[in-house]
Amino acid sequence: MNLLPSRLCGKDIDYVMAYPTVKMVNIQDARLGVLKIALLFAITIYIAVFQLWRDGGYLATEKVSGVARFTLQQPTIDSEGNPNCDPKNANCYNDFDDPSTLPYCAQSTLPYVGNKYDCQFYENVGVLHTFESSIVVDTRITSRKENLVCQASTAVDEPGTTCPVVYNTTGEETTNYGSNIGLFTVLFDTSVTATSLGITGQSADMEGWLYVADNDAFCDDFSDARSTWGGAAKTNESPCYVMPNKTSANLDFFQLEILMNAAGSSLDYETSTGSGETFREAGVTLIMQVDYTNTLSWAGASDAIQYTYTPYLLPSTSFKMYEAEYDGVNNYRENRTLLNKHGVKLDLVQSGYLGKFSFSQLLVSLTTSLTLLAMATLVTDYVALYLLPDKEKYDEAKYEWTEDFSDMRDEERVEKRMSRQAGRSSRSASEAEGRQDSKVGQGSSLSEPDLKSRLLDSEEHRQIYGHSAGNRDTSV
Repeated sequence: MNLLPSRLCGKDIDYVMAYPTVKMVNIQDARLGVLKIALLFAITIYIAVFQLWRDGGYLATEKVSGVARFTLQQPTIDSEGNPNCDPKNANCYNDFDDPSTLPYCAQSTLPYVGNKYDCQFYENVGVLHTFESSIVVDTRITSRKENLVCQASTAVDEPGTTCPVVYNTTGEETTNYGSNIGLFTVLFDTSVTATSLGITGQSADMEGWLYVADNDAFCDDFSDARSTWGGAAKTNESPCYVMPNKTSANLDFFQLEILMNAAGSSLDYETSTGSGETFREAGVTLIMQVDYTNTLSWAGASDAIQYTYTPYLLPSTSFKMYEAEYDGVNNYRENRTLLNKHGVKLDLVQSGYLGKFSFSQLLVSLTTSLTLLAMATLVTDYVALYLLPDKEKYDEAKYEWTEDFSDMRDEERVEKRMSRQAGRSSRSASEAEGRQDSKVGQGSSLSEPDLKSRLLDSEEHRQIYGHSAGNRDTSV
């Protein structure tokens, strides 16, 4: 019983729903054989040399997590003239410039692109604010004196009072710049870890470089600027890499203005062209990205962790914060100095990946990479079937159509029916042997060719009009 229709969309259903299967054909043409071998060789080289060796496809990697500590220090000099000494030492002194030589100071007659204010000397504790992963260094401070004029007790004594003004200003505002804020140094002490790989590192045990993306003058000013990370080739143009200053404990530190320059800016640049307001006055957010790695192309993973500092400014940003200093006698809130502080907010962002050899990762890389080998067969087949002059012969050798199996099954059913009908006819002939000769002709069966023709006609009629064999009389 055939459950499928004989035709679909006007075509033989066996043709429309033909089942494609793989057949191995050896095409004796050296052009195709050489092409496939060359492709397999090239793909194998790519997998082994580039994906595994150069890119470290055998390494398990993990994104780093870490913590950081900041220290800020004003410019200092010791009694022997050595800069950046520890201000806690007895022979270490502050090394501020005369305000009259600083263009941004009101004490100076030098021209300045922004607004000038009186400069004051501040040490690190006077301008530093420390947060979890960032610090703020004040560059401009505006202060005013205020006294308390209303509080909750006043509202109790005078019902209906809600203190629309809590403090009154008792004096004029004063605005100052911090002298030589750009020469203050920022020390970085960081630690990173890749927990699942069991890898950790601290700044004192690692090596890092400062990356300068776009500042040719900056790279030209540093004699140790390199064209590549840790490389030997010097350069006087950007991009370049610069070695950080080191403490006796092998910790990195930079002048604040150096970080601004490395980001392609300066404290004395305008926040926008023609604004007349500089970053020194308005403040700015400086991102210090630290990217860690212990893997190198072609070299694989090592125990030594290295990192790169990449500073950049957040565009169109300023930074300010308020701080109140109370100095009341009977009530500490009676008098206060309100400080409006603008400065550089330095955010440290730790990123990167650490790697370690992993046999399971090697197997994964091999499994995924070896699928590229199938491209050799795909490309060779395309060239053979669509590009070469003998493409029709290749197509004939590669693709083969079998005979229609539905027709074969129909013929087998006809043969079986013919066999059964022949058996019945033989039995009928035996029974009629004793009858009269005049009746023999009437009782004789059809000849075999006529019988086969009628059965085939019956089979074709059933396929065309959809009648099943079970609903028809099988006798002839």
